[in-house]
Amino acid sequence: MSFFKKDFENKKNLIILDIGSQFIKALFLKIDNKEKKGILLAWAKEHFVDDFEKLYLNCRKAIQKVEKKTGCKAEELFIGIGGNILRGTSTTFCYKREEPREKIDLTELKYFIQKTQWKAFEKIRKEFGLESGFPETDVRLVSANIINIKVDNSCLESPLGFQGHSVCLSIFNNYTSLGWLEDLVGLAARLELRLVGINSSAYALVGCLGPDRFLKDDILIIDIGGKFTEVTLIKRGGEAIETRNFNLGGQLFTKTIADFLGLKIEEAELVKIKYSKEEVGLEAKRGIEKLFSQNMNSWLGGIKVVLDDFSKKYKVLPSRIFLTGGGSNLSGIKETLKKKIGFKIDTISLSEIAKIINKTKFEEIPSLCLAVLATEPPEADEFSAILKRAVRLIQG
Repeated sequence: MSFFKKDFENKKNLIILDIGSQFIKALFLKIDNKEKKGILLAWAKEHFVDDFEKLYLNCRKAIQKVEKKTGCKAEELFIGIGGNILRGTSTTFCYKREEPREKIDLTELKYFIQKTQWKAFEKIRKEFGLESGFPETDVRLVSANIINIKVDNSCLESPLGFQGHSVCLSIFNNYTSLGWLEDLVGLAARLELRLVGINSSAYALVGCLGPDRFLKDDILIIDIGGKFTEVTLIKRGGEAIETRNFNLGGQLFTKTIADFLGLKIEEAELVKIKYSKEEVGLEAKRGIEKLFSQNMNSWLGGIKVVLDDFSKKYKVLPSRIFLTGGGSNLSGIKETLKKKIGFKIDTISLSEIAKIINKTKFEEIPSLCLAVLATEPPEADEFSAILKRAVRLIQG
């Protein structure tokens, strides 16, 4: 549930703006209201820059490119953002019912959802202050989703009408600083597009996997971007979702090539891609592997720090991971994770993203998963409405 209008029946030409740590990607989607799918007609990318004015200009360039390719004018905007800006965490709260034989009604559920969200917000405020160094009062909730409901330890889509001694509710919240939220909303206004949602790449990837993938086994998703790597932990069939990130990504390896060979970043990126595709000679391959060895150890160190952090809360961590992001194509990443940590490596295939009809050659999974999330019908159930009101009450 996003706190923006998401009327699927009236969706217009939609831009998915995936703001990464290295690139901004704009995807132009035409919405098929009948089939409830998005048709990807064009895409473009520009470099990410820290300066807001330049960021706006690059976003506008990318959007203008896809509008030119399609010959259509965009009307709506969905923003996807990484964990370095938009953090995410889940909160589970269990409530012991005084009258277990009484059927759960909407009044009781409303109280429980509101209480759980307040608990979640208290946790987020503390974590935000520690993580960012900003005052706790600076935190803003951006999106919230009910990810699990249990009555007496049995998962239910709706607990209404059921009896039971206890109810457990899990909510996943995305949050950021007041400054960043104002910037993102302001960006949409300057682009003259109607903002229909903001969400995280991590949550989009979880949605792309679907519950069938993590109902039996706990999993990790490692998304290797340009400057950051984001790790998402999914525990207990989706009941708990935690995200962490660290400041190392594919650009580290590109810069190493650039510095060693005296190349421009763009030229070094091409060398890295050729190396990953095994389009270089054996001698060059061995030279690059040696050049990358220290970088690989540094990156692996970041993964271990994240896993150590997760292990403080969860005793047993998954051995199965899904690897994605542009940096995941780098030769040696999979082998390093297998050998040094013992992970079983899996990937999300393009064929699994069935809700997007892809008319282009665009193949970047995190961005396509954001497109899936953006084209989902609005959650019209009463639970989502209650949660939305709870967030509004919390934030004033």
